[in-house]
Amino acid sequence: MFHPDRDLKQIIISMLTEDGRSISYLSRELKRQGFDMHRLTLTGYLRALSDLNVLREKEVPPAKIYTIVKGREKDIYLKVAEQAKILVHDEYPELTLYCLHKMFKRPIFKEELERAGVFEFSPGIPAREEEITDTRKFMQKTGFKIPNSSKAYIPANEEMESAFQNLLVQMLIADSKCSYLVKETKQVKLDL
Repeated sequence: MFHPDRDLKQIIISMLTEDGRSISYLSRELKRQGFDMHRLTLTGYLRALSDLNVLREKEVPPAKIYTIVKGREKDIYLKVAEQAKILVHDEYPELTLYCLHKMFKRPIFKEELERAGVFEFSPGIPAREEEITDTRKFMQKTGFKIPNSSKAYIPANEEMESAFQNLLVQMLIADSKCSYLVKETKQVKLDL
């Protein structure tokens, strides 16, 4: 999936951890995801993101390590995955797929799950071929390029509605930075 204005930046940001990643790691991962980019071009791109204060560059001889600048914007995929990991750490891939499916009202492509950090396996069940074809056409109209070989998924577990609603509330609180207004309640009586 490729969107000329933002996808490469968001894909790189999704690969970075708090400890950071080297140029060689990023180059290998990008190549694995279909971005065949010369290492010098990638180095220049990372340097530009560093100059724009999106990434932080750190010298760890013999390599340069890149990390995300704290407080930078995250796309919807990263926000959903972040909250899903907090709410249901063990089942975050399933909750991530469920939330994206409910929000976008369509099957979710493998590349979108990867943007959300779900690399190991694809949760859910494969979507029907006609759903995939319709969704691919829709995505192409919005400017995203989806390979014809790309698979799309729908949730297998439909019993995540409560977790989905909780995730939306937590995302709203996190985005609006109003957690200080949320009253944390403590149980003072034993419920029988």
